[in-house]
Amino acid sequence: MKNKIIYIIKETLDYYPPCISQILELKDRGLEVVIVCGGMDKSLQRLFAERNIEYNIIGNKRFFGDFIGKIESYIRFRFKMAQFLYRNSDEDSILWFGTTDSALAMIGALRKRKYVLNVLELYDKYWFYRTGLRFIVHNAVAIIACEPTRARIMKTWWNLKKVPYVLLNKPYFHPKEARKSPFTPEIEKAIAAIQGKKIILYQGIISPDRDLCVLAEALNEMKSDYTLVLMGREQYDGVNKIKKIYGNTIYLGYFPPPQHLQITSYAYIGIANYDDSSLNNLFCAPNKIYEYTGFGIPVLCSNVPGLINTIGMNQAGECVDFTDKQSIIKGIEKIERNYQFYSTNASIFYSKADNNTVFDSIVSLLKN
Repeated sequence: MKNKIIYIIKETLDYYPPCISQILELKDRGLEVVIVCGGMDKSLQRLFAERNIEYNIIGNKRFFGDFIGKIESYIRFRFKMAQFLYRNSDEDSILWFGTTDSALAMIGALRKRKYVLNVLELYDKYWFYRTGLRFIVHNAVAIIACEPTRARIMKTWWNLKKVPYVLLNKPYFHPKEARKSPFTPEIEKAIAAIQGKKIILYQGIISPDRDLCVLAEALNEMKSDYTLVLMGREQYDGVNKIKKIYGNTIYLGYFPPPQHLQITSYAYIGIANYDDSSLNNLFCAPNKIYEYTGFGIPVLCSNVPGLINTIGMNQAGECVDFTDKQSIIKGIEKIERNYQFYSTNASIFYSKADNNTVFDSIVSLLKN
């Protein structure tokens, strides 16, 4: 393909592991990829430099909070993107928007452009996103969802001619080999804090709709020897609440992907928990379930359809009620009793998940 793909992320790229995977996938297919993003961790900068992937960090600092700050960031990003595209693209360049925010900031400036929309969330509770997307979905060359039911819902919402493509949130890069030597002093320090412990790991955003307090209560009642390890960005005072309930809890903070997988590899059981407060949660598509299972780590997850149809259906772990202490205890005990069974199935689940065919279809479409 002679046309270059300009991969656009309004926010900090390392917050979106699926976008990193898509960029690497495109590059390794021999396509010219140029990244434009609001921010990027230095470890990712090194990774892209090694792969000869051009990246441009244009910043996305907010000077105001709340809604005004969001509008301000849209305007600033739109202006900077317009400048970049004027200097670095032509009408044959393909714009690949990694997030919805990235695309919405450019509404009204896409009329003569070929573009791909990567819709990572369902936004059933956010009228701003659902309404904004109505203005741009019908002219997109391709729309990408990350879960089959989400794709069907999107088709119905926007009266699309075809179901969006589904790219699973499986990491393109996964070391698979556990307990490799740490890349950085920060990771070495984190591993030293958990090494030799029997770890139940939660990685991801620590937020109210993924509350782990009942899990902490269950572990406390079990008088278990598990260490509950939390890794990710904290959006509320969840860590302190959990530590007060279960003293054997360690919070490691946030580590950018894909280097965080070195820490993941030390887990015994992985946690994936979403409540039923939205369709987005019910039909969740967490990259963490692939990050765990790539190491053969069984997953204890909530019993929502998105996890029942993946982890549950493939017996790669147990789906339980995360509001019910006894349900959690039974799930942990069942994994413990049949650990090798779940571990083997976790590895099989990971290996079966394949994005190649879908990616072939999207790239073929872009060539036309």
